[in-house]
Amino acid sequence: MSEFLYKVGSFAARRAWAVIGIWALIIALAGGAYASFKGEMTDSITIPGTEAQLVQEELSDTFKLNLNAGNGSAILQTEDGSAFSDEQKAAVASAIAETQKVEGVESVNDPFATAQQLADARAQLEAGQAELASGEQQLADAQAQLDAARAQLEAGQADLDAQKAQLEAGGIPLEPLPAPLAEAQAQIDQGWVDYDAGLAQLDENRAKLESGTHDLTQNSALLDLSQAGIAISEDGSTAIISVSFEAGSGSIPAQTLEGSKEALKTLTGQGLKVTFDQNMQGLEPEINATAELIGIIIAFIVLFLMLGTLIAAGLPIIMALVGVAVSTLLVLSLSGLVDMTSTTPTLGTMLGLAVGIDYTLFILNRHRINLAKGMGVKESIALATGTSGGAVFFAGTTVVIALLGLNVVGIPFLGVMGNAGAFAVALAVAIATTLSPALFSLLGERVLSKKQRARIRASLQAASGSDTQAAEIREQARQAAAQHEEARQGWIGLVLKKPAATVAAVVLALGAVALPVTDMRLGLPTGASQPTDSAAYISYTTIADTFGEGKNGPILVAARLPEGTTAEQAKALQVQVGQELLAQKDVSAAIPALISEDSSALLYQVLPAEGPNAESTTNLVQALRELTLSTDSGQVSFGVTGQTAMTVDIAQNLADVLPLYLALVMGLSLLVLVLVFRSILVPVTATVGFLFSLLAALGATTAVFQWGWAAELFSVSTPGPLLAFLPILAVGILFGLAMDYQLFLVSGMREAYSQGRGAKRSVLVGYHHGARVVTAAALIMAGVFIGFVFSGDPMIASIGFILAVGVLFDAFLVRMTLIPALMHLLGERAWWLPAWLDRLLPDLDVEGTKLEAQAQPQAKAQAQKEDAPEPETQAEETAQVEKTAQVEKAQAPAASPSQVVAVESTESLAQAAVLAADQALAAADEAQAEAQRAALAARKALRAISAQQNKQ
Repeated sequence: MSEFLYKVGSFAARRAWAVIGIWALIIALAGGAYASFKGEMTDSITIPGTEAQLVQEELSDTFKLNLNAGNGSAILQTEDGSAFSDEQKAAVASAIAETQKVEGVESVNDPFATAQQLADARAQLEAGQAELASGEQQLADAQAQLDAARAQLEAGQADLDAQKAQLEAGGIPLEPLPAPLAEAQAQIDQGWVDYDAGLAQLDENRAKLESGTHDLTQNSALLDLSQAGIAISEDGSTAIISVSFEAGSGSIPAQTLEGSKEALKTLTGQGLKVTFDQNMQGLEPEINATAELIGIIIAFIVLFLMLGTLIAAGLPIIMALVGVAVSTLLVLSLSGLVDMTSTTPTLGTMLGLAVGIDYTLFILNRHRINLAKGMGVKESIALATGTSGGAVFFAGTTVVIALLGLNVVGIPFLGVMGNAGAFAVALAVAIATTLSPALFSLLGERVLSKKQRARIRASLQAASGSDTQAAEIREQARQAAAQHEEARQGWIGLVLKKPAATVAAVVLALGAVALPVTDMRLGLPTGASQPTDSAAYISYTTIADTFGEGKNGPILVAARLPEGTTAEQAKALQVQVGQELLAQKDVSAAIPALISEDSSALLYQVLPAEGPNAESTTNLVQALRELTLSTDSGQVSFGVTGQTAMTVDIAQNLADVLPLYLALVMGLSLLVLVLVFRSILVPVTATVGFLFSLLAALGATTAVFQWGWAAELFSVSTPGPLLAFLPILAVGILFGLAMDYQLFLVSGMREAYSQGRGAKRSVLVGYHHGARVVTAAALIMAGVFIGFVFSGDPMIASIGFILAVGVLFDAFLVRMTLIPALMHLLGERAWWLPAWLDRLLPDLDVEGTKLEAQAQPQAKAQAQKEDAPEPETQAEETAQVEKTAQVEKAQAPAASPSQVVAVESTESLAQAAVLAADQALAAADEAQAEAQRAALAARKALRAISAQQNKQ
C-alpha cells in the first residue's frame, strides 16, 4: 500500500493540473447528478417488522384504511382570547374547503362541524330520553288500566259465580245456563282475552322501552367517550384543524404542504392566529451554514497556530470542503431512488468536514517535515503520501468499515446514513491522497512560513563550516534529539510519574461521567425539543397547555373481538371496551373510531396522560399490548400502533441491537489492531479504552439532553429521551476516530520498540512523535462537531454533541493519558505475540518505514534535479555543482529511520508548543534549524573523511 500511494503522490505532484482537472470534472458531474436526479427527503423513521408496523399492516387490511398516511395540524387561536364567532367559524369552514382542493390532501377535519355533530347527537339523545320518560309513563298508565280491568273482570266473575250459586241452591239447573248468565259469562271471558292481549302488548312495549333505554344508555356512553375527540378548547378560543394527506408520513411533497398552509393562512385576516405543528413544517435537505462556519473557524484557528502560515492552514479546509461538496451532491442525487432522512446528508457533511481536514493535515505535516530536511518538493510530496498517506488510508478504512457495519443491524434508514457517512469519509481519503498532493506541488515551499524557509537556506550555508565544528554540532543535535524524544516533561511526564494512579484517575473520571447511562432512555424528537421560537415548539406547547400533553401523542389501539361476534354485539362491545381502556392507568381518553365491516375488530384513539416521550406513555403502550378483556362473547385482545407506538418500538429495537453492534465493532477493533501492531494486549487496551470513552460520551449526552444539565448552554429547549439511533451511530463513528488516534500515537511506539528503544522508552518516543498531530486532529474534529450543536435541529445537535465530547474524551483522556500509562505499566508484555501468530500475520508497514528507507536515494536525485536549473555559463555550472553538493550533505543524515523519528519528534514537541503561543513557534523553528545545521555539518564531515580515505 505504501509503495502504491508513493506512486499516486508522485503522479499527482508531477501532473498537478491533470489531477485538478479530474477533480473539477468530478465536481461538475456531481452537480449535474444532483440537479437531474435529486428527490424528496423524508422525516419518517421506521423499522420493518416491529409490532407497531405489523399491527398497522393488519389494521389497514381490516379497516380498509391508509393508516400510514401523513397527518398534520393547524392550531387556530382568537387574537383576543374570546370564543370563535359565527363569522370566524364560517371563515374556518371556507378555508378548510380550499385546503381540501389542494392536490395530495385526502381529508380535512372541521372541528366546529364535528362539535356540531356531537351536539346534535347529544340533543337527539336528550329527546330520546324525554320520549323514553313519556313512554315509561304511558306504560305505567296502561298497566294501571289493565290492573283496573283485571279487577273488574275478577269482580264480575265473582258476581256471576254468586248468581250461579243462588240458582243452584234454588234448584234451578245450570245446564243449559240461563241466557242472561251465559251472556254475562261470555262477556267476562272476552274481557279476559282482551286483558291477556293488552298485557302481552304492554310486555312487548315494555321490552321495546327497555331496549330503547339500553340503546340510549349505550349511545350516551359512546357519546361521552367521543366527547374527548372534540378539538376545541373549553373556553372556545382554540381549535385544531387536522389535515390528512395521501402520501405517507414523512414523505409529503413540499408543494402539498405549502399549498395546505397557504389555504389556511388566509384565516390570519379574520382575527385569528394560525400555527402549524411539526408535521406541517416540511423538510428541506439543507445544512445550517452557521454550524459549518463555527467548525471551520475553529479548525482554521487550530491549523494556523500549528502551521504558522495562512496558506498551509487554509489547504486542509479547502480540501475538506471539496470532499463535502462532492459527497453531499452525490448522496442527495440518490434521494430520488433511496429513502433517506434529513440527517443523512448532514451526517456526511459533519464527518466529511472533520476527517477531510485531519487527513489532509496528516499528509501536509509530513510534507512540511520533509521540506524542512532539505528534500525536494515533488519527492517530499510522494514520500509524504506514501508514509502518512498509508496511515490516512488505514484510518479512513477503519471509519468506513465501522459505518458500513451499520447495515448489519437490520435497520434500513440507519444503514443508509452509515453508507452516506462512509462515502464522505472515503472521498476525504481520496482527496487527501490525490488532490492535496497536486496542490502541494503547485504551492511548492510556500506551505512553509517565511521564517522556516529562511532557516532552511541558513542550514544549507551552515554546511560550508569546518569539519570539526560540523561534527560537534552533529553530536550535540543527536544528543538533544535523543533526550528530547525520551524526555519526561509536560503532560506525558505527569502521566508516567505515577502510571497506576493515572489509570485509576482516568477510569474513575470516565466512570463518573458515564453514570447517567444507567438512566438513559431512547426516543424520537417531538415539537417540544425544537427551538422555543419555532412554530413546531409553539404549536406543541399550545396543544399541551390547552388539551393536555397526550393530545400530542395519540395511540391507535385495535381491539380484536372474539370469533363470531355479530354486528349488534360489536356495537355493545364498542362501549364496554372503550370504558375498559379509559379505566387503564395513564389514559386520559379512549375515543371510539371504527367498527370493522366484518365486526371482528374495533379501533380507538387513546390519549395518554403525558406526552409521547414520557416514560408513562412507553409503559402504557406495553401495558395495552398485554391487556386482555373477558366479555360475554369471549376474550378481547389488543394491538397497538400509531406514531407514538412506533417510536417506542424503534427505541426498543435499537436498544436491543446496540450490544450486538458494539460486540461486532469491538471484535473488528481487536482483529484490525492485532494486524497493525502485531500484539495482543495493545488491541485489548485500545478496545477497552474505546468502551470507556463511549460510555462517558453517552453519559454526558444523557445528562445534557435528557436530564437537562446545562440545557440553556446547549440550546436544549425541553429535555427528553436521546435520539433512538444515537448510541449506535456514536459507536460506529467514534470507533473509527478512536482507532485513528490509536494508530497515530501507538504506531510511533511500535516503530521505536522495533528499533530497540525498549518498551517503556518507546512510550515516550511514540507520544512525542504523535501527540501534536492527535491534539490538532482532536481539536479540529471536536470544533467541527460542536458547531452542529447550535444548528437549531435537536437531532443534529445531539449527534454533534456526543461526537464532540466523545472525540475529546477519547483523544485526551484515553489515547494520550490512559493508553501511555497502561503501555508503561505493561512494559515488554505489551508487545507480546505468540510465535505462530507472528508467522501468520502479514507485515502491513502502515507508517511506510520501509518505503522511507528505500526512498532516500530517490529523494537525493529528485532534489538535485528540482533545485538545479539549466546552467548557462561555466560559472553558473560550478555554482550549481556546489549547491548540489550542499543538498547532498543536507540529505545524507536523513537515511536512518531513527533519525527521521528524532527530527519529527523534535519538531513534534516544538509544534505542540506552537498551539500555546507564538514564542513556542519561534523556539520550535530554532530547534529545527539547529538540528538541520548539525545534520548538514555532519554530512560534510563524513564526505571529508571519505575523501581523505580515498586519497590514502
